Amino acid sequence: MLGTDIRHSVGAASVAELAWLGPDGRPDGIPVTPLLLGNQPAVAFTYAYAAPARQIGSVPAIALVLSDPRMTGTGWRPGVLLGRPRLIEDRDGQLYKNELLAQELRKYPPSRTLADSLLLRRENWWYLPRLIVTIDVASIEPIAPREGDADRVLAVHAGGLELDTVQAAGAGPDRLRLTSLAARHLPDGQAALLGHDFSVPDLERWTPWLWRGDLAGGVLSVSESPERTTLEPVPKLRQRFRRHRKLERACRAALQA
Repeated sequence: MLGTDIRHSVGAASVAELAWLGPDGRPDGIPVTPLLLGNQPAVAFTYAYAAPARQIGSVPAIALVLSDPRMTGTGWRPGVLLGRPRLIEDRDGQLYKNELLAQELRKYPPSRTLADSLLLRRENWWYLPRLIVTIDVASIEPIAPREGDADRVLAVHAGGLELDTVQAAGAGPDRLRLTSLAARHLPDGQAALLGHDFSVPDLERWTPWLWRGDLAGGVLSVSESPERTTLEPVPKLRQRFRRHRKLERACRAALQA
C-alpha cells in the first residue's frame, strides 16, 4: 500500500513520466498525467492511444517518475514508483468518470473543453472511454528533480529497468554525455532519454522528445533522435479544430474496432 506521502506526491503532480521496457527489451518513455485510482497510481489513456496503452499494460514492469517540479502542489516530492502494470479497459467510461475525471480536469486543463460539464460529456462521449493502466507498486526510489533546460529522464535496460535524471551535453556527432543529477554512477545498456516541455499554466502545448541508443561510460551513442527538442508553436484556431477532430476520429475508430 502506498504511504500517505507518496499518495500526496502523486496527487500534487500535474505531469510525470512513464517508462517501460518494450517487447524487444528497448526502454521507452512518455510524459503523462499522473492519477490515483484508489490507492494505486494510474494513467488513463484515451482510445486514440489504444495500441501503446495495451503494450504498456502487458509488460512485466513500468515506472512512474515524478521529476518535474513545475505546476505541483505543496505535497509534491520527486521519486520513482516501480511495479507491475495492470490494464483496465473502461469502454463505457464509467470508471474514469466516477474515479478519475475530477483529477484530470484539475491537472490537465485541455480536458475541460471536452468534459467539464454534463453537456460536454454527452457531446464528447468518445473522450470518456479509457484504457487505464494502474501500477502495483513494488518499490519506491529517490530521484533528483529536473530543473534545468538540459535535464532529462533516463531509462536504461541494465538487467532490468533502471531510472535516473540526468543533464545531457553534446560529446560529438551522435553522442551525448550524461551526468546524473544525483551524482550516481550510470549503468551501461540500451537506453532512452526523455525530455518534454509544456505551456504553463494551460498545458495546451505539450511536446515530448526522445533519444535512443547504447549507454556506456556515461556516453549515449545515439541511434534515434527527435526532430524537435523545443515546445511546439502556439496553434492557430484552425489547427486547434483539426487537432480536436483528429482525436475524436481516432477514439471513435478504436472503439469501433
